[in-house]
Amino acid sequence: MQSQNAFENLCSAAGDTSPAANERREFLLACSSTLLASVALSPLVASAASQARQIKRYSNAILSDSLGDPLRASTLKPLTNYIFHYPFASTPCLLIDMNRDVGGVGKRKSIVAFSAICSHKLAYPAKEVSFIRFQAAASAKSQAEQIHCCADHSVYDPSAGAKVIAGPATAPLAAIALEYDAKSDALRALGTAGAEQFDPFFAKYEFKLSMEYGARAKDRVQQRAAVQELTQFCRNVAQC
Repeated sequence: MQSQNAFENLCSAAGDTSPAANERREFLLACSSTLLASVALSPLVASAASQARQIKRYSNAILSDSLGDPLRASTLKPLTNYIFHYPFASTPCLLIDMNRDVGGVGKRKSIVAFSAICSHKLAYPAKEVSFIRFQAAASAKSQAEQIHCCADHSVYDPSAGAKVIAGPATAPLAAIALEYDAKSDALRALGTAGAEQFDPFFAKYEFKLSMEYGARAKDRVQQRAAVQELTQFCRNVAQC
């Protein structure tokens, strides 16, 4: 990727072999993973990070389609719920093309992704039902183009870093850092930004997750993360 090449060029450009120069290079190399993460993030997430939301790197996972091929960003339906699991095998995320520039990634900077674990009481999309989802149209409880958790009516704005705009939740949804390759039209998940809910999620749903995923629930996603529409993953998607 261009961001990685730029960083590697930065590290190798200085031919100075003095002790001071070596020390600077060692410091840069020690910080490389953090720097590369921030460079690869969309402006939306980078802006959130500058406001005390640090980036946590996980494995680089290509978002893939049902056949296991890299998902083409241009095939995403606008204002539609998509789900993938990252950075662990059992932790769901929402992928949304907002159909307008919201500082995300993609050709129009319209694509964003967030952890789908509600920060209030950890409601999440399970195969039986999902109480949390993106809603394109307004409802009696919230405006259009919001992420709404019907469990206790926490509402998040995906165009503004999934900040809380209504309900009892006190923390935004954790953002999923995405990288877009314009040449291949592919998307890659890099890590998270913001307050993660993974530890309390695993603790609260330990038995349920063990029944569904066995010992794999906490496995790190490697290389690929399969994407599908939420309505294909969940038998029922709550409306509110």
